[in-house]
Amino acid sequence: MKQHPLLFPWLAFAAVSIFWGTTFLAISIGVKTFPPLLMAAFRHTAAGLIILSYFLLRGYKIPPLSSLKTFSFNGILMLAGGNGIISWGMQYVGSGLTALICALTPVWIVIINRVSGNQEKLHPLAVLGFVICLVGQFFLFKDKVALFKDEMFIWGVLAVVVSNFLWALGTVYSKNHQSKVHPIFASGWQMIPGGLFLFVAAFLRGEMHAFSPAPEAINALIYLILFGSILAYGSYMYVIKKLPATIVSTYAYINTMVAILLGWLWLNEGLDFSTLIAVALTIIGVYLVSRNS
Repeated sequence: MKQHPLLFPWLAFAAVSIFWGTTFLAISIGVKTFPPLLMAAFRHTAAGLIILSYFLLRGYKIPPLSSLKTFSFNGILMLAGGNGIISWGMQYVGSGLTALICALTPVWIVIINRVSGNQEKLHPLAVLGFVICLVGQFFLFKDKVALFKDEMFIWGVLAVVVSNFLWALGTVYSKNHQSKVHPIFASGWQMIPGGLFLFVAAFLRGEMHAFSPAPEAINALIYLILFGSILAYGSYMYVIKKLPATIVSTYAYINTMVAILLGWLWLNEGLDFSTLIAVALTIIGVYLVSRNS
């Protein structure tokens, strides 16, 4: 029976959309007792070694130096910068709130594309989408003003925003620097430098001295390695090569819903009316931006 040529890209898209939504919960559980940068370092280094071992044992050749430089830069940008920083921020920000902020990834991607040289006129519906997203963020935070009395909550939110921007920047960079290397194999080459960079950052922060993770944190790390990095990140690198960027960007809608639902069910995070309005407005806004850019 002949397979549809888009079967695997759409399966990969489903993996990204669903499993990445669950990683917000796993990170929240893990960073309660696992130093955040160290957890991210173990996560990506272990996943990278598994992926590279699989491909190298199958006879794949080491990519040329030019490709390795590109992969290394992207790994440091997205995995050390994006994922490492968000792991730190989630010590102070709930998983659902983090996911809703990260739902703005497609908006960041559009902005970065524009700033980096795309001078096409922005469609009025895309502008409307930006405005709706801002209104959504207002509803998200309007009942959480008291939380901003905690300085670490403010730093946590800023960390999530910065990590979100770096992730979008890495996505644009990866899309603009295509290579003939298998995308999942390439993801392994990104994970190693990203993980090593995080080990150095964790050492400089003194996280080695606070290393005493609880069993549930170890389980969360294993889940993140297998499903967050190997399955979901590998699928993400694959799907951005195979499907249009506007379609790929919609993973953020599903991620957000999965993360907010799990945070509510598992961690007893609040799910009030304002949050639901914020979810709806953010999804509508991001849809208008990604579809009209």
